[in-house]
Amino acid sequence: MILSGKKALVTGGKRNIGRGIAQALAEAGCDVGINDIEPDDDSDKTIQLIEAAGRRSAFFKADISSCSEVESMITEFVSQFDGMDILVNNPYFGEGRPFLEITEEIWDRTIDVCLKGFFLCSQSAAREMVRQGKGGSIVSISSVHAERAWLNDTCYGTAKAGILRLTMSMACELSEHNIRCNAVLPGYMDTSHEFGSPAPVHRSAPEKNQRVIPTRRYGTPEDIGRAVTFLSSQQGANINGVALPVDGGMLSVGVSS
Repeated sequence: MILSGKKALVTGGKRNIGRGIAQALAEAGCDVGINDIEPDDDSDKTIQLIEAAGRRSAFFKADISSCSEVESMITEFVSQFDGMDILVNNPYFGEGRPFLEITEEIWDRTIDVCLKGFFLCSQSAAREMVRQGKGGSIVSISSVHAERAWLNDTCYGTAKAGILRLTMSMACELSEHNIRCNAVLPGYMDTSHEFGSPAPVHRSAPEKNQRVIPTRRYGTPEDIGRAVTFLSSQQGANINGVALPVDGGMLSVGVSS
């Protein structure tokens, strides 16, 4: 197992892409804590799946847009897991609106969850990694929306583009502490696809989307989890500051719809 004995925290980790990331890390040997705003049946299931892989898990309730809650979460995680090696920033908030109809409240909430929260978690986790002196990995889930504009995606796209710039800055500044920082850009996703089940077949995407996805299929949470695992492992030891599309080739095509 390429991450045997490592300790990982996945924020926004209780369902969909977050669950796929948590399962991939657990399969690779990590103990995995998951965070979200509230525990529920989804978080219970994800913890059970991690533990079924033979790894430790726990739920950490926190609003990642709150500095005090983030700091308490990181402290609690380190106490329970005896250290931190990997942080995955994954929380999602999006409410598509035409530009002229975006309210201040929607703008603020999107930036709080999808950018400010990534910064707060990364800074707090990096401080702990520096204190430990063993290095670490921070992977942030961005989106193809960071590189392409869609109708009604101003808030979400701006936040996801900000993640790429944040990642580059962290990569520059944290490298001296042996902390690598990278981003993953999902494209069209089938978030209902269960980990370990056969991958979607060629041409399984809806026909209207096939012309913009060269693989002709949607991505899965497992696809994203595998990319995160690779970037966090020694196999990706010299990869730092990159934005890795896991999008079936969408960005190479150059059209969004």
